[in-house]
Amino acid sequence: MSHNKKKIQVAFVCNTRKENDEFQVEYEPEHTIELVQHAIKAAGWEYIHIEADETCYENLKKIKPTIVLNRAEGISGESRESHIPAFCEMLQIPYVGAGIMTTAICLDKPTTKKILEYHQIKTAPFTVLFDKDEKIDQNLKYPLILKPSHEGSSIGINEDNVVDNEKELRQKISQMLQEYNQPILVEEFIDGREFSVGFYGNFEKDNQPIILPIFEVDFTKFDPKLKNVLGQRAKTIYDTSKNYICPANIPESLKREIEENTLKIIKILNCKDWGRVDYRYNKQGRLYFLEINPLPGIDFDVEKDDFSFYPYMWIKGGYTFDQMVKYIVSAGLKRYKII
Repeated sequence: MSHNKKKIQVAFVCNTRKENDEFQVEYEPEHTIELVQHAIKAAGWEYIHIEADETCYENLKKIKPTIVLNRAEGISGESRESHIPAFCEMLQIPYVGAGIMTTAICLDKPTTKKILEYHQIKTAPFTVLFDKDEKIDQNLKYPLILKPSHEGSSIGINEDNVVDNEKELRQKISQMLQEYNQPILVEEFIDGREFSVGFYGNFEKDNQPIILPIFEVDFTKFDPKLKNVLGQRAKTIYDTSKNYICPANIPESLKREIEENTLKIIKILNCKDWGRVDYRYNKQGRLYFLEINPLPGIDFDVEKDDFSFYPYMWIKGGYTFDQMVKYIVSAGLKRYKII
């Protein structure tokens, strides 16, 4: 029997959400896992679930699936999103999504910014503080926003992370260093519109990744005290799809700029198969890279009105959740020449 006739086994490797606390907000709720299972079976593949915990390596080794759909955020360490790619590479198991280096870099905001700045991609001026009394660059202009260096899903970010003076900065920095135990990114706060851009596919011969409809967070619907910060509070207490505009209502020239920027960034950072890039667009008409997520969230719960941005873009592009999963996994299968 040739390899192509064998049933393709797709292992969904993720962290299951057990608690609704800040640190598990990135993990997969049961509802999402069921949706992924449905999508993989609907594509005609065999579905396997592997929990991304301490047993993961042994399970991958034992099962040896055809391909891994990696959505694992990892359980510890500053490069935790690289653990599953590392296991897969060690065991020579194909996997969907970015590799070890890309996942490690993209989880570290300052490193990502340094690499992109080298390539002339505009990001907000910034510095990184390692202790509470460290001097900051005098050229940085208030207001500034403080972010943990290697967290995702707006962990550690709320409206009070925007500081207007040295006193506020020192107070916030000492609280964050204690709470998150990692360097803190301090960058100029770009007040303006916020866009998110999803993509899937790869750079191959004549093809390039497909850009999904551009998504905008509508801050006009937010409580003013949130200060136009899409932080944890905004995402949990105030989150509703009524605040989403997709496709964003923007001129063709801005759409082109965002799409071209996104393709450049994916290439520079070597993203694979899928991902999401976030931007801020200020009142002077300048576009700033905010961050990239090579493992975007895929929650999609219509009843609870709980949507991750990435699947929302697919649905607004006229696709189903099943099609989204099929296309992402297929991008990985093609890259490894399995199909």
